[in-house]
Amino acid sequence: MKKQLCIALLLLLTAGCATRESGTGVIQGTSGQAFDPSGPSVQGAGTGPEIAAYLTEAYNNVLPMCRNNPSAPSFLCTGVMLRATQHSTQFHFWNPNPASTGVSFSWLRKDAEFGKLVFGYNNGFILYPDFFKPAGKIALAVLCFFPVDGATDHRPDEGCGQYPDRPNSRPCQSQGITTAAHYIAHFNANAGMYGALCGFDVRDELNEQGARAFTEAVKAQGQLPASAFSTQNEFRIRKWAQNLGGTLPIEAVFYINDAGKVGAQYDQRDFKTNTGIWIPVIKITLPQTAANDARFEFIPADQAISS
Repeated sequence: MKKQLCIALLLLLTAGCATRESGTGVIQGTSGQAFDPSGPSVQGAGTGPEIAAYLTEAYNNVLPMCRNNPSAPSFLCTGVMLRATQHSTQFHFWNPNPASTGVSFSWLRKDAEFGKLVFGYNNGFILYPDFFKPAGKIALAVLCFFPVDGATDHRPDEGCGQYPDRPNSRPCQSQGITTAAHYIAHFNANAGMYGALCGFDVRDELNEQGARAFTEAVKAQGQLPASAFSTQNEFRIRKWAQNLGGTLPIEAVFYINDAGKVGAQYDQRDFKTNTGIWIPVIKITLPQTAANDARFEFIPADQAISS
């Protein structure tokens, strides 16, 4: 009888906690219910407050690898992978530009911060870390990472290759740039010339070498001069097909200021209309200095639709 009472008390104490199981694809809500966004539910894999809590946790988690696996780079389970977008009624935010060779994202973590979005955009969307994507969502291929903007629209190899006429912009490892110290020297020699900077190859097939390269790249970003804080980092991801909204691992839409709120609200409605899946609008407050932390907030009044 005492044992049964203890179990009952434990269940009461743990009820209401949001849990996220690494690598299982299962995300439990406040009731302990596992959401399957590939099923008939109109909600994604978590409530708004839970998603804000997950993003905060991912931002603060500065592990150098996932699951203690030296072949699993930390972007698979930590940080906030976000893409800034420009609001338009002419296209869906989740579709890549047909003319692009790849898709650019930035990655925000406590040790990989920046103070603004690319092109001064004010809203966009967020991907689940690969190890936490819900069941039924596709995996996206991460190709390369630039500690600061890589001017990837002008690079071959899906945005990861050499910038035209700048040999020192070819992938970092091909130049023997394999540590944070190497990259800082490279940056100082090419300061202000983003097309001249190299990116780190972090493709999955590189295994431990790719994971180690990413760890050094994150360290390098943290050692950049203060003048670089206003420039976002850049991931390049392989372009996916059009109209895959329902199977893309999209966690939320976001905005950073009032100018971006309307765009995020439109994107929330558009995503629900086209996929049947509700995702939250999240307000992100970007850090204004390296000493500040980013904030992730679910604000009920911001939601264009509640479910």
